[in-house]
Amino acid sequence: MSEPITIAPRIGSIEQAKRLLLEQLEFQVERNRGSYLQKTMRAPVRLLSSKAIEKYCQMVGSNKVMQARMFWGEHMNVVFPEIVSCFLYRYGFFEPDLTKIFIHSINSGDVVFDVGTHFGYYSLLASHLVGQSGQVHSFEPTRHTHEIVRSNVADRGNVTLTNSAVWSESTELTFKDYGMTMSAFNSLYEAKLSDSVSQKLRPKEYTVSAISIDEYVATQNLMPKFVKIDAENAEYDILLGMKRTLSDIRPLVTLEVGDVKVGNYKDSAASVRMLIQHGYRAKEWKDGRLCDHSPTNSYSHTNLLFVPE
Repeated sequence: MSEPITIAPRIGSIEQAKRLLLEQLEFQVERNRGSYLQKTMRAPVRLLSSKAIEKYCQMVGSNKVMQARMFWGEHMNVVFPEIVSCFLYRYGFFEPDLTKIFIHSINSGDVVFDVGTHFGYYSLLASHLVGQSGQVHSFEPTRHTHEIVRSNVADRGNVTLTNSAVWSESTELTFKDYGMTMSAFNSLYEAKLSDSVSQKLRPKEYTVSAISIDEYVATQNLMPKFVKIDAENAEYDILLGMKRTLSDIRPLVTLEVGDVKVGNYKDSAASVRMLIQHGYRAKEWKDGRLCDHSPTNSYSHTNLLFVPE
């Protein structure tokens, strides 16, 4: 199998560019299929060296910043042994279905909101898709995670990074920080982890500023076309703070769903119902295309796209 071709920022038609991006993504997805031995045979140096670095960091209790090459050819900083970072370094993508939704739905010139940016994978992908005529607005409240995101988007003229949480209103909130290695689970609520895992963690708590989407849209005079929300159980609260945006601007919205346990927060089904009540249709990426999604009362982890009707 040949190496994927890096796409130049400007090529032919938009349809051709997206088709080539999807081909590059599928190449990387193929490397992640099969047994561990099969994966290793496809990229032995990268897999074995990254596994050694991951194990060493776990053994000595340290973190190591590495540079990962994304499937579209650009690079980003990741942090071993954090789970998303290790995956990005080995395969150059994350959450293939949501990645395909991004490629399918975002166009040059669009304004994109990335709520729950983490280290910036989706912000960088969106930056690539919207081009210099578009904008990406990224929100990441975690202090140390924000530093990694900033290193990744510092040279992106079309990305605005905000070190704030997104909430139902502008306020200050207590934030739970589980450390760099578990940073994917940092939250305003409890981590999306089983009790057997979360009980062993001792998060640091500190105050973060928060802003609502409606207020940010109004103060920045923006018209978002696409809003990605991945906020570790805070999705419902975020939707409460963007009712005007949902009613008046009608952007596409992606929502991470998945219920690990019951807590003092609304479950995924409540967030899905709210979007449907605002006149949105739920869709999911299935069998190589976007299909209508039938809402359920409980969810395992996935990402849904909501399209205004």
